[in-house]
Amino acid sequence: MAPDTLVAVRDLTRRFGSFVAVDHVSFDLPRGIVFGVLGPNGAGKSTTIRMLAGLLAPTGGTVRGLGGLDVARDTEAWKRRIGYMSQRFSLYTDLTVQENLRFFGRVYGLAAGRLAARIGEVTARLHIDGLRDSPTATLSTGQRQRVALAAALLHEPELLFLDEPTGGVDPHGRRIFWDLIYELAADRGMTVVVTTHYMDEAEQCDRLLFFLDGLAIADGSPLELKRGLAGRIFQLRTTGDAFEALAAVRADAALEDAYLFGVTLRVVARPGREAEAHALAARAGAVRAADPTLEDVFVSLARSRARGGKEVAA
Repeated sequence: MAPDTLVAVRDLTRRFGSFVAVDHVSFDLPRGIVFGVLGPNGAGKSTTIRMLAGLLAPTGGTVRGLGGLDVARDTEAWKRRIGYMSQRFSLYTDLTVQENLRFFGRVYGLAAGRLAARIGEVTARLHIDGLRDSPTATLSTGQRQRVALAAALLHEPELLFLDEPTGGVDPHGRRIFWDLIYELAADRGMTVVVTTHYMDEAEQCDRLLFFLDGLAIADGSPLELKRGLAGRIFQLRTTGDAFEALAAVRADAALEDAYLFGVTLRVVARPGREAEAHALAARAGAVRAADPTLEDVFVSLARSRARGGKEVAA
């Protein structure tokens, strides 16, 4: 395992009966980064995270790291080294914030004095110290998520898993939460693994792993992943009806995709057919090259897979 690798995942597989939820997934998780796991519902993201966190036994493959531990063999020792926040709020709503944190601190085995100090530290850091005596049931979604994060951080884990941490949180709350994630990764050197549906959040990760149908179809930084589509996307402001222009170009064999983007039309050329795509787009309006988005990348990868293309790695 490379010196900068915290966890090595090899051929990780999980079956539920005849259904393969995660299919021979392999990747390295570097130290001290924000690592995003991206994909549609049912793609295998949360199942993979649960296996990496020791909450679900793999059907096959290995997860090793954290100083030589094996998640399947050293499960309890592994859990003491990580923090985990599920996509569903997992604290007790009939307890106060303080009572919840005391309970989870004791579960982690923190002594009374150390636990009191850690509660003070994490509530101050996550800006919830004024809520410690509030019943958890009375908190907003964003406040509850910060309390759940505080519980996951009490024992100072070196690896933190956040499964859909900002689901249902308003944009301002999402921004606050991501500021906290950056702070953890930058100031403490913690490795943070985040699953998300939001492309703007994915853009903020150091590295991304794209999932589709239980497979890891791409792995790299946002910049590396978008570089694969450079020169293949064009954007144009149509001279006539945008929907008519879309219908006119969508079926052309030179195009991988075409869609409306605000008041403009974007077209994605198939590999090697950029000149044809540009000429086609130019007939519909004023055309210019466009920068790819992560959404473009994911759609292109999904279409490639549907056509029988191989998995892509950056």
